[in-house]
Amino acid sequence: MEKKRIYPNKWQTIPFSFDLLNQMENKEKAVQELILKNEAATELHVSNMMLNITKFSAFDVEGNEHTVADFPGQSTVTFKGISSGQFLRSKNVVSLPEGTYTMLRFYLAKEGNQFKYWDGVQESVNHFDSLDFTIENGLQIEGNEAPEVKLWFDFVPYQWSSHFKPLLDLFKGNKNPRPRLASSFGN
Repeated sequence: MEKKRIYPNKWQTIPFSFDLLNQMENKEKAVQELILKNEAATELHVSNMMLNITKFSAFDVEGNEHTVADFPGQSTVTFKGISSGQFLRSKNVVSLPEGTYTMLRFYLAKEGNQFKYWDGVQESVNHFDSLDFTIENGLQIEGNEAPEVKLWFDFVPYQWSSHFKPLLDLFKGNKNPRPRLASSFGN
């Protein structure tokens, strides 16, 4: 009988090593976490958004618009809700002039934009020029922040029962879905 040696520590990872590089980059400063809300998306039960962004800007307390970043070409970004545990990082937000900011605006391209609702239905939403998100408790830039912020989106959680929707539809009968966004934003 032959003996085989097993070295389990070969595959062992160092605890908290995934966040080690971020801590070094942030120079031990706490990363600001912004919760972004859109009332219309909450009312429509949007679970995530796939948006083709062309420009991203922030509005201060006085209502002045400050461009954060331009996205040349096709830049499709997926926004998922807090319940998914996914967020976006931005190093450009902290480069804004000092002040208090209340809203972020994402300018959209004319094609490639979709909303996915909490029940799994996807809808194309190419008729919007921009989407506004209010920042919960605002954003205060003082000049000594960590070099990045985390952007969390407050959307309705996705329902897992929607995976069984095609099977349930067989028993319910044939229904034609109507678009939810028809004249709902008033644009």
